[in-house]
Amino acid sequence: MLSPSMGARAFIPVALAGAILLGLAPSTPVAAAGPKTEAEQIIKVAMQQRGDPWRYGASGPGAFDCSGLVIYSFRHAGDRAAVANGQLRSARALYNWYRSRGLASRSNPKPGDLVVWGGGTHIGIYIGSGKAISTLTNGVRVHGVTAVRARFTTYLHTGMWKKSATGGTVAVTAKVQSKADNRHTLTAVSLRKGPGVSTTRIAVLPRGMRLTVVATRHDSHGRTWFKVRAGSRTGWVAASLTR
Repeated sequence: MLSPSMGARAFIPVALAGAILLGLAPSTPVAAAGPKTEAEQIIKVAMQQRGDPWRYGASGPGAFDCSGLVIYSFRHAGDRAAVANGQLRSARALYNWYRSRGLASRSNPKPGDLVVWGGGTHIGIYIGSGKAISTLTNGVRVHGVTAVRARFTTYLHTGMWKKSATGGTVAVTAKVQSKADNRHTLTAVSLRKGPGVSTTRIAVLPRGMRLTVVATRHDSHGRTWFKVRAGSRTGWVAASLTR
């Protein structure tokens, strides 16, 4: 549970609240015909809480703190496993849980991913188009990812955007690059047979090695992987570990 000095009290919306909050009825990625993915279901639940007040330690249904809204939305959409079954009752704990699984990065957010600010003092749900929904000191609101004073930290990739609301997964295929994309490793990087940390490791590439990207793919958690040529070898590397 967040202490009073963390979570929603750890930051203050910028002065022009009207510009931040973007109104109480913004367009959302939820389909009019009903949610098609788990991400849309999660976002729909969260959006139904707009205007509910902030209260320290609250997890609904009438009031929320930041992590309380996240857990409530995932739980009511039937996705408790994606938030550690609700056992991690703080923004920082959720941040550390995802980061330890290699599912945190500062790029490529998808609807249904989580957004962390202030190194783990605040958390919300990414809804697309650079916007998030979270519990601010003035209640549950939609706002821009960069429209709070706490510094943006990372996205947590939940994979909910590719999970069908009716069961199974939404098909995601590799995207072939139209031209060679040369990158370099930021640290020692595992070259794997497939796009995912559970696939067999072919080799460990040294920091600074030149890579030629030939395709991209997202794994089941929404994390981006590059299929690369690395010297005489070809395999997959985590995109977040290259530049």
